[in-house]
Amino acid sequence: MKGNEKKFLIVGVGNLYRGDDSVGILIARYFRRCFKKSVKIVDIDISFEELIDIWGDFDLVILVDAVHSGKGAGEIYRFEDISELLKSGLKLISSHHVGIVEYIELAKLLGSLPKRFIVYGISGENFEIGGFISPNVKDACRRLIPKIVAEVKA
Repeated sequence: MKGNEKKFLIVGVGNLYRGDDSVGILIARYFRRCFKKSVKIVDIDISFEELIDIWGDFDLVILVDAVHSGKGAGEIYRFEDISELLKSGLKLISSHHVGIVEYIELAKLLGSLPKRFIVYGISGENFEIGGFISPNVKDACRRLIPKIVAEVKA
């Protein structure tokens, strides 16, 4: 990597066996083809505990996960300010005992947040075990990919 290039990390969170909850992993898999070492999938490549240890080494971390929004599936939400995420009322989908927001807050307390941290949430509707990703969420993935590319290039 050249000295002037941004060091970034794309983090996918989710569960491949719970329909729309797979969205973070699917996005991460897409970007892995392009950026190999700059993509991590939680619970496959890395745990949240390990992740917060390395976040501070990056200029930009983009985390993608499914959310419960109460609105239709396929809405894309972007948060760069974690307090705005907390105020939004959106629920990030997590099968962990500690949620994503709590890990972000812990990293903040430990002083290990990156220079920029962006959370993208895609609202889902089908989180049943063995369920398929819904068409609106698939479409949201297609719409989110260029947005993430723009964030990385900015």
